Amino acid sequence: MIECDYYKNYKGPNLVKAEMWQRNKQKVDITEDIKKLYGKDNNWNGKLYLFEDVFLNKDYTTHFRVDFLSDDGQKHWFHGMVGQPKQYFNPPLASPYDQSQGLDKMLEKDLSIN
Repeated sequence: MIECDYYKNYKGPNLVKAEMWQRNKQKVDITEDIKKLYGKDNNWNGKLYLFEDVFLNKDYTTHFRVDFLSDDGQKHWFHGMVGQPKQYFNPPLASPYDQSQGLDKMLEKDLSIN
């Protein structure tokens, strides 16, 4: 892991659930483990982690999904497979498009001139 200026200034949504699994095996709840890395300020403790920091002794056969909920109720998540141990763990955060449509309409209304 390395210190990361981007994450030191980052404030992400609340982490609500994290799971990992291997094909045809039961999912394992890793929420509390990931929350420790994500930190109380939702900023990954200002660090950029390696896969080996997050998924010790796991390999590409291990899948993961992490779900978040922002203060405005919007859902976010990322998912994938464990990478090489020395590879940086930095998956992109996804959001469903249909949730942002409501925001677009609200902004449109607020920006319209009557």
